[in-house]
Amino acid sequence: MKIFVSTHPFSSTSELPMSLIEQNGFDLSVNEHGRKITSDELAEDIKDAEILIAGTEKITEKVFENAPNLKLISRVGIGLDGVDFDLCKKYGVRVAYTPDAPTMAVAELCVAMILDLARKVTYTNNQLKEKFAWNRFMGTLLYGKTVGILGMGRIGKSLVHLLSSFNVKFKVYDIKPDLAFGRLYNVEFVSKNELLQSADIVSVNVPLKEDTTDYITTKELGMMQKHAILVNTARGGIVNEHDLYEALKNNIIAAAGVDVFEEEPYKGELTTLENCLLTCHMGASTIDSRTDMEVQALEEAIRYKNGEELKNEVFENA
Repeated sequence: MKIFVSTHPFSSTSELPMSLIEQNGFDLSVNEHGRKITSDELAEDIKDAEILIAGTEKITEKVFENAPNLKLISRVGIGLDGVDFDLCKKYGVRVAYTPDAPTMAVAELCVAMILDLARKVTYTNNQLKEKFAWNRFMGTLLYGKTVGILGMGRIGKSLVHLLSSFNVKFKVYDIKPDLAFGRLYNVEFVSKNELLQSADIVSVNVPLKEDTTDYITTKELGMMQKHAILVNTARGGIVNEHDLYEALKNNIIAAAGVDVFEEEPYKGELTTLENCLLTCHMGASTIDSRTDMEVQALEEAIRYKNGEELKNEVFENA
């Protein structure tokens, strides 16, 4: 059975994914571009593969047209915004993903960004190294603050768990609130507007869909407190990047941490701001999580090959 791996890098953190391919007799082809593959490149390279081990690239109709044997897309990771489920239904392609593997890594990066911005760690580091400036900048305590979480799915819940030891107050907006989980951590479920108006720190943890594109714009940023910190480790396109730039430049909010962008690699105007902490879509970039994601994506491929039930099959972009 032929399998194409589009995600890059692959099997760089462990030999186990490659071993699974060899042990299960897959005929392997891989992304040889040395970077994230484009949709057109994927359409050209996938050829007669029956299984696609996919990354974050957009899987267009041209890909389906050029892959007549494709039967399964197994996504390395959790985001499914690159998968068109209508096209999958049209071409009879099943979809699976690895929702648990990257969860804690993304949540930990979110915590790292919050602490970094609250205490101005990277800013102070840059001042000391670039300007030899010994300035003990005044930050703010995380302890006792109100943390607003937009979207309390797997990552949002992990974030609540990790931050609970800081004695913070949690305000959460979620379209399907888990009330039982909320009671465990004294979570207050509120409207989106109330969260934005009252939180000291706002974390964006919703998936990218049609109704969450430009979910945070000038309007929402204007509702936030002037000292507030915004962190987006979800997907580019949820927070309007230009509106965020204007809000940070004009001190509408104090600071932001951004890991994800509409176009990646990112080279935009946010790079010019000292109060904006940027990382390279690396929420899941830990050795542990990367290995787990690749292994779990391949395990779904193995289940498909063996005619077994898929563990994490997805039928629509929920």
